[in-house]
Amino acid sequence: MAAMETSVPCVTCGEPLTGKYCAACGEKRPGPDDYKLGHFVEDAAESFTHADGKIFRSFRLLLTQPGRLTADYLAGRRKPYLKPLALFLVANTLFFLALPLLGWNTLTTPLHIHLHSELYSPLARAVFERRFPAGTAVPADYVREFNAHGALLAKSLVIAMVPLFALLVWACFHRLRRHYLEHVVFALHFYAFWLLYLLASLGLANGVLRLLVAGGWHPSDLTIDNVISLLGLGVVTLFTYHAVRTVYGGSRRAGLAKALVLAVSVVGIVQIYRGFLFFVTYYTL
Repeated sequence: MAAMETSVPCVTCGEPLTGKYCAACGEKRPGPDDYKLGHFVEDAAESFTHADGKIFRSFRLLLTQPGRLTADYLAGRRKPYLKPLALFLVANTLFFLALPLLGWNTLTTPLHIHLHSELYSPLARAVFERRFPAGTAVPADYVREFNAHGALLAKSLVIAMVPLFALLVWACFHRLRRHYLEHVVFALHFYAFWLLYLLASLGLANGVLRLLVAGGWHPSDLTIDNVISLLGLGVVTLFTYHAVRTVYGGSRRAGLAKALVLAVSVVGIVQIYRGFLFFVTYYTL
């Protein structure tokens, strides 16, 4: 019987089957119970919990041991976790699903912010006034369409920050002579963390603001921005410090200096991203 079973070819790749699963491609040996309802439900539940387990395992490691997920991936320990790009996309999806509930426009920048509140605003206005000269009214329908189109594009354009950050990581650690794509893996994990942190911090800020307003204190937008920015700089620097020490090694002093540089660079990269978002939205509308 065993000899007969080993002669059965895999239905996917044709290699001989020697067990329940094909050693060459992983395909499962077909059986008479495959189309029973109970087996179908059990198989679907197993597939879901397997993927679900990878998600929770990946995020737990990302948040509790900065850099370990990257180090494991670069060392070849990849099976238990989501791949870096998949992890980033899950974090990105969670961020943009929850952001409207919080009432912030951190990465979905409306038109008036593009034109008046950013470092690139003078250039944005100069380009925008080619279509709507200064002093002319911008139709409300156009503003609504621009903001809606920009919010849609933002969900996919966020990833543009990853290669820029990876380039800065390469500049900090170029003496190690690592491949650029290794730094991209680090950047994907970093931005997965950053999106989750940003979501949590904005949610916390909403709760604190409600308490302050209920107590009769109404802080200015500038005060709110400064507090969130300083807190974010501290958290991101701490995360990045532990991540670079785990992935790249080096002394504590050098690690802290490079972590601070990378954390500060996030602010500049967000400005580049917002400018990129404005021009892509403007020219595709």
